Amino acid sequence: MGATFIHSADILDFNPIPNPQSVIPGVPVDNQGEFLTRYHPKVGEMKFKSLLFPHLHLMNLHWTSREDVVLYDSTPVDTININFHMAGRLDTKFEGLSHDLNMRPGKHNLVFSPEGADTNRVAANDSLEMFHISLDKAFFANLIGCDDHWSERIHKNLLHNRPFSGITGTADTTPLMHSLIREVKQCRQMGAMRNLMIQSRVLELLALQIEQFRGPERVEGISAADTDKLYQLKYFLDTHFLEEFSLAELSRVCLLNEFKVKKGFKELFGNTVFGYLRQLRMGYAERLLLDASCSVEEVSDLLGYEHAQHFSIAFKKYRGINPSMIRNKRTIA
Repeated sequence: MGATFIHSADILDFNPIPNPQSVIPGVPVDNQGEFLTRYHPKVGEMKFKSLLFPHLHLMNLHWTSREDVVLYDSTPVDTININFHMAGRLDTKFEGLSHDLNMRPGKHNLVFSPEGADTNRVAANDSLEMFHISLDKAFFANLIGCDDHWSERIHKNLLHNRPFSGITGTADTTPLMHSLIREVKQCRQMGAMRNLMIQSRVLELLALQIEQFRGPERVEGISAADTDKLYQLKYFLDTHFLEEFSLAELSRVCLLNEFKVKKGFKELFGNTVFGYLRQLRMGYAERLLLDASCSVEEVSDLLGYEHAQHFSIAFKKYRGINPSMIRNKRTIA
């Protein structure tokens, strides 16, 4: 049996679900606490939370399909759309892009597709989870500036209303990105504090994504080939920062000698390779401490410390305060 073809408007336009690619807060949405559930006889069950801001729309979407589905759309789109794919398999084709975007868990993308003629394939009984962000294109253009080749390309495409993606294909979602997404999903603040916190985390998430897309910056004295290898090392550390490495092991990761790793990494990123590792670990620790479910001892174990006291000393040296103070602050809040 072939796949079921269905227009996305037949699923997403029934009240109170706003179009995921809309950033105009014209539809009242009051589902900040619990998921809303909708069932469609052809495509199965959808659960979602949706938050609308003046230039920004977030949707956390869960979808379990009943059968093979091809979801297509022909509605013009005037927004930048980002998908952090959390679970399941989604194969998407956008009009005007020469490459498909095959979304898998732990991957993300950024797309501008003004014609809106996209098709999305989902297999039967697959369970998808997506953290979707839509941004007003003028707001996005102002955020990214125009001071490098990547942003120049984006601005030129936006000016001529041409479709583009952040990169060809997809990129890896780093642990820090996952942490920011988790903070947005688990936000317990209310009112203005909630709005400010969520938007700040989303902008930080966008900054990390664009840093990946922009790729290596050139530094005088470091060859283009060595720069690429040092960026590969940085991306490796972004996803393996909880592991222990010697300088010799890191040198083998990027195929550079130890001197080039030590000197080049510092010149390129303004921090030593082990200083950057410490920054990633302590930033991750602080985010875990801000999660009321994690104790100082649990965070210490996750970071690989044999004794919680050793972690507390290292954290205070880096952050200037004891980890228990951050933990207590979160508990009180």
